[in-house]
Amino acid sequence: MTALAAYSDIIFSALLLFGLAQLAWFSVMLHRRGISGNIIQHTLPPMMAIWVLMWPVYIDSHWLWLGIALFILLTVLARFLPHPFMKRLRLAWTPVTDDPTFENTSSLLPMFHFSLALLIAGIWFHTIPEFGFGLALTLCLAMPLAHWLDRMGHLKLGFPAHPEQTLAGHIAFILAAALLLCWALHTYHGTPWQPLLIATLIAAMIGSASRAIIPGEWYRPFAMLSMGLTMWLL
Repeated sequence: MTALAAYSDIIFSALLLFGLAQLAWFSVMLHRRGISGNIIQHTLPPMMAIWVLMWPVYIDSHWLWLGIALFILLTVLARFLPHPFMKRLRLAWTPVTDDPTFENTSSLLPMFHFSLALLIAGIWFHTIPEFGFGLALTLCLAMPLAHWLDRMGHLKLGFPAHPEQTLAGHIAFILAAALLLCWALHTYHGTPWQPLLIATLIAAMIGSASRAIIPGEWYRPFAMLSMGLTMWLL
């Protein structure tokens, strides 16, 4: 093992720390320029996907907990540290909505539901790496894709918990999540894609149902839990 490989986990953690500092700075700068916090919050997960793609490269998966802890620590500082920068970060990372189905999030940590969902994906990764890897990619890529399609407002489905969700958003989520889960399984086992599609499509549809029926942002952690259980059962 080369010296670089021996310290690769430390290097990845340092890169994540630098990346989180950059995400916080960009979030604050965008919020100061009048960009809605809701837009900022749905822009961050695809950036976090850059780090998730490093998960299979970790030599010791325990270092993954340090990465997740660093992100949660940043949200704790944003919530409780009485510094102007952190106060602005809290505003940028806290959902604001007039939808009565969304709970009052003022008492929660900023990005709380995303952090909880990321933690659940990390637990799956530590237990069954191929599942956790695919679920984390789904959280960071498929869910934001569905959100941005929902914002276009075409063919709204009128779910009581999420009246803004659209048919295009759900179809995109199912296809993207199924492909990401397939790719994660293929990455770890080299299994052909075709036999995996049925199982991953079922898991993706479970995640889509979670988006539809679980109120507020709680659908994120619930989807990570339910999709993982579905994959495990199948």
